[in-house]
Amino acid sequence: MNDETSEKTEKLKSLKAEEKISFKPFGFSALKPLFLPALALALPLAAAAAPANSARLAAEMTAVPAGDLAAATENFLGEKRVAWRGERVLVRVKTTLPARAKLSAELVSAAGARVPARAEYVRSTLGQGGVPVADVVEPAGTPFRIPAGEAFVLVSADVPADAAPGAYALNFSVNGRARKAADVEVLPLALPPPRAWKIHLDLWQHPEAVARWTGAKLWSREHFAAMRPMMRRLADAGQKVITCSIIEEPWDHQTRDDWSSMVKWRRTRAGTWKFDYAAFDAYVSFMREILGEDAQISCYTMVSWSLKTTYFDEAAGAEKTVSLDPASPDYDATWKAFLTDFRTHVAKKGWLEKTCIALDERPDALVNAARAVVEKYAPELKIVSAVDRPTKMAPFVHDISAAFQHSGGVAELADARRAEGRTTTFYVCTSPAKPNTFPHSSAAEPHWLLLYAAAARFDGFLRWAYNSWVENPFADCRWPQRAWPAGDCFLVYPGDRTTPRFETLRDGVEDFEKIRILEERAALPGADAKLKSAVAELRAFLEGAFTVQAGYGDAHAAQVREARARIDRASALAAKTPERAAGAPAR
Repeated sequence: MNDETSEKTEKLKSLKAEEKISFKPFGFSALKPLFLPALALALPLAAAAAPANSARLAAEMTAVPAGDLAAATENFLGEKRVAWRGERVLVRVKTTLPARAKLSAELVSAAGARVPARAEYVRSTLGQGGVPVADVVEPAGTPFRIPAGEAFVLVSADVPADAAPGAYALNFSVNGRARKAADVEVLPLALPPPRAWKIHLDLWQHPEAVARWTGAKLWSREHFAAMRPMMRRLADAGQKVITCSIIEEPWDHQTRDDWSSMVKWRRTRAGTWKFDYAAFDAYVSFMREILGEDAQISCYTMVSWSLKTTYFDEAAGAEKTVSLDPASPDYDATWKAFLTDFRTHVAKKGWLEKTCIALDERPDALVNAARAVVEKYAPELKIVSAVDRPTKMAPFVHDISAAFQHSGGVAELADARRAEGRTTTFYVCTSPAKPNTFPHSSAAEPHWLLLYAAAARFDGFLRWAYNSWVENPFADCRWPQRAWPAGDCFLVYPGDRTTPRFETLRDGVEDFEKIRILEERAALPGADAKLKSAVAELRAFLEGAFTVQAGYGDAHAAQVREARARIDRASALAAKTPERAAGAPAR
């Protein structure tokens, strides 16, 4: 996703060719010297999300000992939380657990009302440098054995939309013995449901990884069933984009699993083109059901990293791959055939307004060439482009995302584009080292990124990838070797297992929405002067503290903590005023 990625991809190709790397799970024989002391850990993961080779995998999913939990369990939100209705309260807990532990949790009001909550054990996998990192959240109620001693537990509760305002306690229990995770004050303010959040969250999905892990046939009923829970989790975080492939390998084999085309291209003996949209239609329909009909359909790509296009040639009776220069007549003719047919197809499906041609880190000359072809043959299709930094092409791109390193000072551009109905976001990927969402990132960094989005007035956030798994992420989340940071290419694990970093990212999305709602409310005619002042102070703090340069530092936790305190103060004032803002009713 940045200008380092192409270089790293080339390095990976070289390693494959020269060293003949075999991408196999980190096996027991290699791990035995490290893990024999920790064999008390059980291996329930294979049963919950078992691939076809589950017997082999179960033998290799050796226990990973707990590492240093200090960074992973930093409770940067403090011991008291202020929550809105509809918000998820998330608390990281470092505690001591026995070898056999049954965890439970609940949110209890001062009046005795009880709301079910979750207490989930966080299992370790091998991370950066081969060091164990707590990253795999075991779903509540999953039976497991753990090494007795210090452990990381994620405690969370969804505050009901109709919860009575007042004091609550978020408690979790270990084998029936209750402990307090946090005091919670629920305000008479409400977050809308995630589908109504305004943030443009774009986390790229990778369906083939799910098919490989589960052993399901690609695009089969079993495949969609396996994807549904994790895509619902994505929707619950505010996702707004469907990631589609319209050619084979848009990213030229950068991932463990293929990224095949959802559209099958066929050149007939007569020299005409036919396109099969069965997989595309099935996936888009599936994701629209989950994300909603307003979801953007981002189609990768007209300018792949290899500049190659693959199709089945009837005359040759085999697949053929050709390289096409976007400035060439052959490129124009080939994409004319596709775009005119594709435009008609998505128009018939009622998806034309939401369908975009997506490009990833392509130079301006290639973007401009592709744009010219789109405008000639399917002008209704919008252009989506992730770029290293905004360029002179920005006015021609509907949805543009800049690399974090070059996203400073883009606020004015984002404001102008928003007024034109365009979207502006930023992204992180294999870089920067911080802030980021790696398993080894500090606890506050994913949250910090979303507060930065609010501070810099972006419309949202982009990251590759939501679920592009390595061979066996439960044993080792590093991939590719010596190229990308561990865990870079996924935010969740197979079997719909979340991570602390994904949940913390979601926590930041909620704050992004709160800031938007509070600012809308403070801008209403007759808004309370104290509220206007508190919101103005919040805005000034965000813009002063959440900068690109600050992101490279080590103050993420302190800055998130202070931002949350200021959001809470503004929220308390908003809760006392009679004004009402769309999406944030005072009750």
